[in-house]
Amino acid sequence: MIQLLNICNSFNGGVKYFILTLLFSTFCYSSQNINSFIEQSKLYENSYWSKLLHYRNGESEIDSDNFFISKDGKTDLKKELFETINSLKNGENSVLCRFPLRVEWLKKNIPNLEKEIVVYPCPKLDEYLNAVDAKYVTLVFPTAHINSPASMYGHTFLRVSSSEDTPLVSNAINFAAKTDDTNGLIFAYKGLFGEYEGRYSILPYYEKIKEYNNLEQRDIWEYDLNLTKEEIDRLVLHSFELKDVYSDYFFFKENCSYNILWLLEVARDDLDLVSQFSFKTVPLDSIKILKPYNLIKGTKFRYSNMQRMKNILEEKIENKDYLSDFVKEDEPLNETLSNDDKISYLDFKILYLQYQRANNEYNKDEYLKKYLKLLKERSSYNKASVYDIKTPFNPLDSHDSAKISLFYDSTDSFELGLKPAYNDIYDISDGYLEGAYIDFFDLNLKKDKDENIKVDRFTLLKIKSLAQQDMIFKPLSWGIDLGYEHFKDQKDYLKIKPETGLTFGNEKNFVYTMIGSNIYYKETDQLYSLGSSVGFITNQFNNIKIGCQYSYDRYNKSLENNQFEVFTTYKLEQNSTLNIKYINDDLYEKDKDRIKIGISYYF
Repeated sequence: MIQLLNICNSFNGGVKYFILTLLFSTFCYSSQNINSFIEQSKLYENSYWSKLLHYRNGESEIDSDNFFISKDGKTDLKKELFETINSLKNGENSVLCRFPLRVEWLKKNIPNLEKEIVVYPCPKLDEYLNAVDAKYVTLVFPTAHINSPASMYGHTFLRVSSSEDTPLVSNAINFAAKTDDTNGLIFAYKGLFGEYEGRYSILPYYEKIKEYNNLEQRDIWEYDLNLTKEEIDRLVLHSFELKDVYSDYFFFKENCSYNILWLLEVARDDLDLVSQFSFKTVPLDSIKILKPYNLIKGTKFRYSNMQRMKNILEEKIENKDYLSDFVKEDEPLNETLSNDDKISYLDFKILYLQYQRANNEYNKDEYLKKYLKLLKERSSYNKASVYDIKTPFNPLDSHDSAKISLFYDSTDSFELGLKPAYNDIYDISDGYLEGAYIDFFDLNLKKDKDENIKVDRFTLLKIKSLAQQDMIFKPLSWGIDLGYEHFKDQKDYLKIKPETGLTFGNEKNFVYTMIGSNIYYKETDQLYSLGSSVGFITNQFNNIKIGCQYSYDRYNKSLENNQFEVFTTYKLEQNSTLNIKYINDDLYEKDKDRIKIGISYYF
């Protein structure tokens, strides 16, 4: 009997050994099969794997180490793929929960991989998906802020929502530079050279509305996107993968709009978006690039509190005599006013109080006390407020941001202009913010009769902010022009021109007056002036813009200059215009009067 038991135990040990050997061999064989499949299919060269890792030009544009499993993952797609698979098999690095979309794609494209993965719960991922509950996606475009250089291009982010009927309770997926700098020059420098971390974040949409519509007084365009439920799920999963990583933020190119395009590319595999932006990414261009893919299925316009206040000022209040005192000095309502005027006064004061709070003119307690008092007074008039604010020109139909121009001058010369961005005083401003003009890297070449082609002007940066004043709002207009220019008998100078002034009117018609200084520098000669200018712009006629300007500058070295210019621009098509200028400039001894005629094409 004992001998029989020993034989059985010996047999059982052999079975155990056989089973373990078989399992190990099967595991090794399966692993070899997976590795062999990857090598044969070159899955690591798949374009979607590149998109998941934000690869361009041989490396990932994500700069934080926690986005990669392999230490060489930023520059080696193959190593990152194999390290990801090994971590999934071993249950290491929480890869299953950290990179859910990456895992789903690998499982879908590698046979038998799912059987090898160590599975465990992902409560943070589940909580994130439940909170977002995305069924619809909208691309949101807050327009330019006229007196903020950092915001003169606008901004884009995504709204993800569970219902089309309640957009304010949805969520916003945003990419922005992480910065505490308040100095504009420091912000510009660091933004230009990628010294900020750009991070994705998700927050309630109503907070973004508060930030842009109410605090910064920017209108908002909403473009509903034509994405399937599967594509939306991929977008949300990828946003989870990105929420704790950063990329170096570059104001011109790898900015908010550029990085939002990565999310859309990952959502829909056939999209090719980011590769079309090599030098600069303008938010407006990043919206237009979606049109060929039929991604935009609907458009909505959300006007700002500032638009409401302007509408009340221009359309609703008949008696404006003491509006300024009532708004700013807490004067009581004049009982002789009509009920409609009283309602308009109170509506305006409520909106203006919110504007003051946004500009930190009141602390929270003082603001709430005044705000609740006004709401109580307004509620005594049982009539709803209606704002008849016309939807402006859709930015989707505006001209593109880069421009090439060819002009013929009556002095028998030709000029070729090329600029990558953005919109200047001569351009038709449909879809842009009139009065906010900004140019970068504007190059102008000139060919005079019997002379060689030369660089006539190169503008590194030119900003002109003509912010209109009214009886309540008194913003200053200002400008800066920095570059290289032929000036005074064709000599070459570095140029800087700061200016400030006042503008009155509206976006259709306005006048402006500025004071400033032209400073021209070269090693052997320096010129500087103190001068002033006055101008007028009208957009009263469809597809036609007319403007004129007179300026006077008194320079050192007993030099004076009077210049008068009249121009008109006619819109031929969305991306082409005809421009005519008359210029009288007494700085030159001959050819004081010139006429220029030219064609501009936007792209």
